[in-house]
Amino acid sequence: MYHPSRGGVRGGRDQFSWDDVKVDKYRENYLGHSLKAPVGRWQKGKDLHWYARDKKSNKSDMEAAKEEIRRIKEEEEQAMREALGLAPTFCKTSK
Repeated sequence: MYHPSRGGVRGGRDQFSWDDVKVDKYRENYLGHSLKAPVGRWQKGKDLHWYARDKKSNKSDMEAAKEEIRRIKEEEEQAMREALGLAPTFCKTSK
């Protein structure tokens, strides 16, 4: 005989919520509870997934920030020389 399959998601997957784990008395029994359901002051403002971030993109971001700081310092030096009436220096960024 043909019996139609039961509707919905099996295993209670549709009933699970990490927000429920946060308030559960036995939250330590859940694998990944410290990342998926962090509770307490220790996790406020922290990057809990720091280990999975791409290190190469972070390095290029730092290089871009250093380049921007160098460019800003050159522009400030140029403005200061103009304000003091000294001869302007020619730098790579001014075109």
